[in-house]
Amino acid sequence: MDTQTLQDAPPPPSPAERIDEKLALLFEIAQHVLISLVAIALIVLSCIALWDTVELVREQLRVHDLTKAISEGVDTLFLTVILLELMHTVTTRGPIARQTQEFIVIGITSAIRHGLSIVASGGSGETITRRIGGHNYTLTVPGGNPRDAVINLAINSVGVLLLVVALWLVRHRFGTVETAQSAQRDRATTP
Repeated sequence: MDTQTLQDAPPPPSPAERIDEKLALLFEIAQHVLISLVAIALIVLSCIALWDTVELVREQLRVHDLTKAISEGVDTLFLTVILLELMHTVTTRGPIARQTQEFIVIGITSAIRHGLSIVASGGSGETITRRIGGHNYTLTVPGGNPRDAVINLAINSVGVLLLVVALWLVRHRFGTVETAQSAQRDRATTP
């Protein structure tokens, strides 16, 4: 019996196989550390973007410009949502179909934010001054030609439409595959 057990046991790994296993473990640990660092950086950036939202809205409310407060608040909140979606997608360890869907949703959100900024900057040019660290900083927002704004918005809308179609295709394709796999499992388990 002892000789039979020894014969059935797999041979010990070769030195090259042991090195490969150790390298694979090292790369996996490095990947986890890097993903964690990226997640932490995205959380910090999300907090900064959220703080920026509060400050921008509060500043506009002080000068009683509710429209600008809402516009800037929505714009910077979209940035926070995008950063949080990126963090969620980076830390998720799921099937590639789900990750692909999440990245497409991030793209749709970013494109909608860009479209809103096109619409918001479509008015006449203005100069914005911000006081940061005791210094005044001026940002000139171009008003631009309304025709250019419409063209940019149309191009942006086509991009959003393509991303929505891509999302539908991914969901349809992988949803069909998952449905077929679950149907096969159901057939295999039914007596």
